[in-house]
Amino acid sequence: MMKCKTLKIREETMNSYNSKRFSGYTTLFMTTALCVGGLGLSAPASAQMMLEEITVTAQKREQGINDVGITVNAFSGEIMKERGISTSEDIAQITPGLTVNETAATGVPLYTIRGIGFQDYSTAASSTVGLYFDEVSMPYSVMSRGLVFDLERVEVLKGPQGDLYGRNTTAGQINFISKKPTAETGAGITVGFSSFETLDVEGYLNGQVAEGVNARLAFKTTQSGKGWQKSLTRDDTLGKKNIYSLRGLVNFELSETVNLLLNVHYSNDQSENKANTVYDGRLIGLDEFSAPYKQLFPYAVSGETPPWYSTGDNRAADWTNSYTDASGTVFNLRPKRDNQLKGTSVKLDWDITEEISLTSVTGYDKFDRVESNDWDGMAANDSGNINTTDLEVFSSELRVTGQTDKMLWIVGAYYSEDKMDELYNYFMSDSVYGNGSIAFGISPFQFAPILQLHTRYNQKTDSQAAFAHVEYNVTDKLRVTLAARYTEEDRSWSGCTFDAGDGSLAGFSNFAFGATLSPGACSTIDDDPASPTYVFGVIGSPNINDAFHVYEETIETNKWMFKVGLDYALDDDLLLYATFSNGFKSGGFNGANSNTTQQLKSYGAEEVNSYEVGIKSTLLEGAMQLNLSGFYYDYKNKQEQDLAVTFVGNISGLTNVPKSRIYGAELDMQWAPAEGWFVSFGAAYLNSKILEWEATSNDSSWPTVVTFDASGRELAMTPKWQLNAGIDYEWEISSGLMMKIGGDVNYQDKTTGGAQLEDATSAYTVANLRATLSRDNWQVMVWSRNLFNEYYYPAAYTGGNGPYVRSVGMPRTFGITLSYDF
Repeated sequence: MMKCKTLKIREETMNSYNSKRFSGYTTLFMTTALCVGGLGLSAPASAQMMLEEITVTAQKREQGINDVGITVNAFSGEIMKERGISTSEDIAQITPGLTVNETAATGVPLYTIRGIGFQDYSTAASSTVGLYFDEVSMPYSVMSRGLVFDLERVEVLKGPQGDLYGRNTTAGQINFISKKPTAETGAGITVGFSSFETLDVEGYLNGQVAEGVNARLAFKTTQSGKGWQKSLTRDDTLGKKNIYSLRGLVNFELSETVNLLLNVHYSNDQSENKANTVYDGRLIGLDEFSAPYKQLFPYAVSGETPPWYSTGDNRAADWTNSYTDASGTVFNLRPKRDNQLKGTSVKLDWDITEEISLTSVTGYDKFDRVESNDWDGMAANDSGNINTTDLEVFSSELRVTGQTDKMLWIVGAYYSEDKMDELYNYFMSDSVYGNGSIAFGISPFQFAPILQLHTRYNQKTDSQAAFAHVEYNVTDKLRVTLAARYTEEDRSWSGCTFDAGDGSLAGFSNFAFGATLSPGACSTIDDDPASPTYVFGVIGSPNINDAFHVYEETIETNKWMFKVGLDYALDDDLLLYATFSNGFKSGGFNGANSNTTQQLKSYGAEEVNSYEVGIKSTLLEGAMQLNLSGFYYDYKNKQEQDLAVTFVGNISGLTNVPKSRIYGAELDMQWAPAEGWFVSFGAAYLNSKILEWEATSNDSSWPTVVTFDASGRELAMTPKWQLNAGIDYEWEISSGLMMKIGGDVNYQDKTTGGAQLEDATSAYTVANLRATLSRDNWQVMVWSRNLFNEYYYPAAYTGGNGPYVRSVGMPRTFGITLSYDF
């Protein structure tokens, strides 16, 4: 079948550019595509340049990226270094249509592609965006930090990808692909020094260790001795980094037709976490605060502005360093991570015949963390937590690929199993539920304040699937793709919010319901009228304690997913494509603090029908690559935050939005207007709308649930516009000595917050600048990120129980990076 030219600029004559450096530079521009990603540039004939095709593995085999009938962005490892992409969350900075935020300070990043995401801060929620590291799924986004180094490329696939990817998701996937071992002996090191006393060191060793055995060892460490956030109320800073990561890859050529790749990786993160910044809610049309807290009382009386309110200063924040309970036990609450990820994977490739090959990928990862975070943005204890998480994930995929003159087919099976145990230690002594109730005289908490909670749960998920994918060339120009996948998934959950051992939660339950719970007892209340232990069925009886128990549930999901695609190549420079795909994400459970069992009931699976058309074109005799796509999503039962109406008020809940829709368009342009010049531009437009949803109102109180019609509102985290633009110029200073100057600007439009207005964010623009001097195997780059010190906040929410907070982005930073390849 004919295909558009997806290309990388390469030196045609040796008297103008160093071939190695120029090729690496051009990969930057090739791989920022929005619609089909990584698309090639070419220059006019007078520049004496020619184009070379780039390959990706978005569809589980090597293909030219312009021959892939799906929407995918691809970014090389060199580009990510140049743009300062050091974590998986940073990918959103260079990918219109992708956002990363959080809805609470729990250390869980939330990925959203084209408005499809799940605004749940619980560790237990599997990611709506599939995350794959060397073809192995990381189903929980909390696991995604720490492995972004020594990458060959990253691929961002947009839209449901259920036919070829193991874990069921609706938004798309992000594939992180490591550099593989080769027989060529080599080594390299990169050292960077930047603002806030930050040191980055990354390196690799590569080569042949025996006949048919090649190995690659890569490492990265980031150390920062100075925090970038400053306390608003005391002399204290936050934001030090202490990260170590290591990856070893060994490739065994077992025979001419059999190849085995072993991957062993480890990451240790001892960094400080980011704190929030409090603001006056009246700035966005809300009340000043969601609920009163102890520290607010003197300012509420005097009418003065609390000193921890701040807007406009991207270094300003506040946090709590410790809490001492009634027994004298001191808890270290300073926002910090103690996280370790260790794992291994094995990939086997076997060419059974010239036309048929077999691939097996098996992976195991273990993630352990003790992570403290501050929700409330104050030197107070309205909301703080320590999460202790033990998570294990095993997966295995077996697939067979075959090809004839006109047809390519893939069939396979997938199995995964994960287990999660978590203690969510929550501190709230200054909140409206704790001692804040005494200051403001709020009943019943002033008589029995709740100071601390222990939410403990375990979750087990088993998933198995069978899939088939067929591409048939009807003619030299027309290709049809048909694919299907059947998935069976079981998810079991058991959990409760326990008294923390201080007796405060048990004391509240005893005061309010006449129970006789002991310190440490499960205190989640059975509020299901159909249950034999319904609280109002046993209240006043000797069995009242039975109304406080662990909640258990198992859900089963059995679903088909489909895909139909058409590609039509008008000529070598113009490809049209259209796809229909269907995807789903299974239901789950609420891992937040619970007051009632109804709050913990499962939410259902969500489903998306995606319709997309696109065009890939090479223009101006190869000097420009222009790509366009448009899409429409029919979104059913979207998983979303809601309020749970409980005895203690409206607290964290999860639900399904029955109907919503999203449509949009994306553009990517790459242009080489003259020798040495490269220009890139990308844009993503989104329009989302809730079509049907009766959301829970803040005015509810148990047992009455008041709802409001949320239809007509936008979905959360759907900025109408996201824009990228970049320009670079490279020239030769002297024989072999190259100079390159470049910059990029990234814009994200405001978001509404969906049904929760406090989750809204403002539009922002971040600009970056860099200059690189290089020769052969070394380079020096000086750079600035957030050049104009833009104040922006990618996330905003209620800071636990009382204040409204923003999670502010980093200020302007400067640095110098030195690289040398041996």
